[in-house]
Amino acid sequence: MPCGQPLESYPPPDKRKTPRISSDFLKRKEKRIMRKTKVINKFVSSQVGLVSKSNISKTIEDLTSFHNRHTKSKYINDVAEWITNKLKGFDHDNEDNNRVSYHEYTVEPYQLKNVIYNKQGETNKIILFCAHYDTILQSNREDSTSRAPGADDNASGVSALLEISRIVSRLDFEYTIRFVFFSGEEQGLWGSTYYAQYVKDKNEDLYAVVNMDMCAEPGFLDPTNNNTINVDVDDGTTGSDSKNNKASQILAQKMEQMGIDYTNLKVVNQWPIDSSDYMPFEARGYVCIGGYDGSAVNSNHHYHSDTDIASNLDMDLLTSTTKMVLAFALSEGRVRESNLVHHTVK
Repeated sequence: MPCGQPLESYPPPDKRKTPRISSDFLKRKEKRIMRKTKVINKFVSSQVGLVSKSNISKTIEDLTSFHNRHTKSKYINDVAEWITNKLKGFDHDNEDNNRVSYHEYTVEPYQLKNVIYNKQGETNKIILFCAHYDTILQSNREDSTSRAPGADDNASGVSALLEISRIVSRLDFEYTIRFVFFSGEEQGLWGSTYYAQYVKDKNEDLYAVVNMDMCAEPGFLDPTNNNTINVDVDDGTTGSDSKNNKASQILAQKMEQMGIDYTNLKVVNQWPIDSSDYMPFEARGYVCIGGYDGSAVNSNHHYHSDTDIASNLDMDLLTSTTKMVLAFALSEGRVRESNLVHHTVK
């Protein structure tokens, strides 16, 4: 059944207004020296090697081929169906396709959907990976008819999580791995607010939230190194619940270690969590981190524009980021090497 009204409202997200991460956090981080792990997990490495840049590129091509993905447009539920069919295509060993579902909600007069893929683990402890699939134009946020391809914002995050879903679908975990694709983000975190409250009301054991929002436009974090990604961390600069800050920082460190061990990424912490779908979860006490390319700045004229197209993206950066997040899922979700459904993914 569609959900009722959310408990709180958020302004339309605009990452250009996000303050830089706190100097206290950066000072603490400077005291840590992170190095490549001496003994790399060979199984994790083998699964990371399955990440396909061509798959990710094709997904971005398909998503940006929709005229727009505005939440109030006639296309939005078609996009949800497209994501649903993509996820069901990964699930050949699950004849009932019961891992894929809709979480429906209504913001009058719009009936909207979050798309859920739930890979049940041996326990009900959940790691939730999320990305929003809607787009918007900064020039007129209510324009639901003009072209808005949304390649970086946020076909990049959706494509990364779909590729991770493809690989995760054939593996067994101790923790439950859940992927959620939100609509309504650009209107004020609609889908994630409804869903965060749904999780809270069900008293689910949500261990962590990893949000992927804008992960593929290079040069904004380090002009000298296009292969740089920000891991968003809850440092107290933003958010409303200080009790989850330390746990967020620990998970961000683990994510950074995955980048060091399994990719050639340079991982930085320049921006805290803010202005995206992890915020309703953070407000309810859950631990949140994210991946972000730092490109929502005034100098980037593609942000929330009809020029946010695939040719602006760096597919090597996005592929490496996908590998880092996959390695985190495998490691933190406690993948079971001895109980695999399949050892390879085609």
